[in-house]
Amino acid sequence: MPKVSSEFVQAIRRKRGEKNISVAELSRETGISSWTLRHLLNRDRLGARASTLEKLNQWLYRNV
Repeated sequence: MPKVSSEFVQAIRRKRGEKNISVAELSRETGISSWTLRHLLNRDRLGARASTLEKLNQWLYRNV
C-alpha cells in the first residue's frame, strides 16, 4: 500500500478549503468513501490504495 505524503494531504485540504466543500462533497466528487477520506485527511492512515491516490490526484488536477 503506497504511503501518502503530508504534502499531498495538505494539498487536498487546501483545495477543499478553497472550494469550501465538506468531506461528504469531496467523497461524491472523487468516488472515495467519506470514511477513507476522513482517515487520510486526519492522518489516521498513512497509506492508501493506488486507485484511491489516483482518484485524489485526478481531483486535484481537475480543480487547479
